[in-house]
Amino acid sequence: MIGVILAAGRGSRLGDATESLPKPLMAVAGRTCLDFAIEALLAVVENAVVVTGYRAELIEAHITREWAGAPVRTVRNTQLEAGNLTSLGAARPLIGTDAFVLTNADHLFPGDMYTRHFVPSAQGIGIACERERPVLSDEMKVIEKDGHLVAISKTLPRYDGAYIGTTFVAQGSLGAYWDAFDRVQHSSDTASASVEMVLDELAQTDAPQIHWLSGLKWFEVDTPEDLAVARESLTV
Repeated sequence: MIGVILAAGRGSRLGDATESLPKPLMAVAGRTCLDFAIEALLAVVENAVVVTGYRAELIEAHITREWAGAPVRTVRNTQLEAGNLTSLGAARPLIGTDAFVLTNADHLFPGDMYTRHFVPSAQGIGIACERERPVLSDEMKVIEKDGHLVAISKTLPRYDGAYIGTTFVAQGSLGAYWDAFDRVQHSSDTASASVEMVLDELAQTDAPQIHWLSGLKWFEVDTPEDLAVARESLTV
């Protein structure tokens, strides 16, 4: 199984902080945001692929230095102004015919994320979601029916919870997933095409299973306020 970490974006909402340093390398509790993602994934995957873009050379140097000897590779997304669908597309040749887990470098999950909370399955497509807290206006909202995804969008007027940015795709579901990926890629504007649009496309044909997570303490680093909260909460 392959772990894919999307780490190509600049993180412009962090302001001047990312002028010289990409968001995945923001420091939290003595390590970078990216380190949290790599550590959690390597508990369950054989290899991790980090998709770089903005200030790619800094991320590549960090991985070479801090993860020497670990099964972590990088690939560059050269379409820096495009949606994150292009980042997954850049990783696609490295995924090949393997099952994979997809996540984001700015989501700080605990080390047992994939061994306790969101355990990858041998079958199907699954997405990690929460419903035991208020859903923020800019979160990716989901509608569920009988345990499966019906719709996913930030603008849903009604919803059952929020997607927290992590998907697994079993080997037997690769065909369905990449077919949906191709349909989105061919029909959507490159600048806005996202991996969440693939999930919405799948909801019409091969609906992903929703995994409602409970008791998970994690942080998303998107704004200076988010970064401050993560640092305060995770610093011992």
